Amino acid sequence: MTGPPSRLLLRRRRSAGSALVEGALCFSAFIFITFGIMEFALAIYAYNFCGYAAQEGARWASTRGANYPTPATGDDVQTHVRREAVGLTNSVTVTTTWTPDNKPGGMVQVKVQYSVIPLTGITLRTNLALSSTAQMVVSN
Repeated sequence: MTGPPSRLLLRRRRSAGSALVEGALCFSAFIFITFGIMEFALAIYAYNFCGYAAQEGARWASTRGANYPTPATGDDVQTHVRREAVGLTNSVTVTTTWTPDNKPGGMVQVKVQYSVIPLTGITLRTNLALSSTAQMVVSN
């Protein structure tokens, strides 16, 4: 014959599910922070890439002016910049303009645009549009 349950046994029965709930809450917070860091890191990477790619595209186009054996076109600059876009999708948009033309002494301006698409939508609710512009004097 068993007697009434002891206080210790009753206390253990009441708190048996609380560890599971606490673990689930902590895990949820961990996942939320982890994906937030990943989205933020991707946005920073894309922002840095836009600045780098605009400078690289302008430098590349400025050395391939009218006097170069095969002068660069807007499509050539776009292909060169997209080749540099490691880890980003093909939604990189490159716009190249020469003022007044691509002869030495003229200016070449390269604008790079990219839209960051959120991984989960936890921290970034909508697409983040990034762009950077660089210009150089055509040297060849």
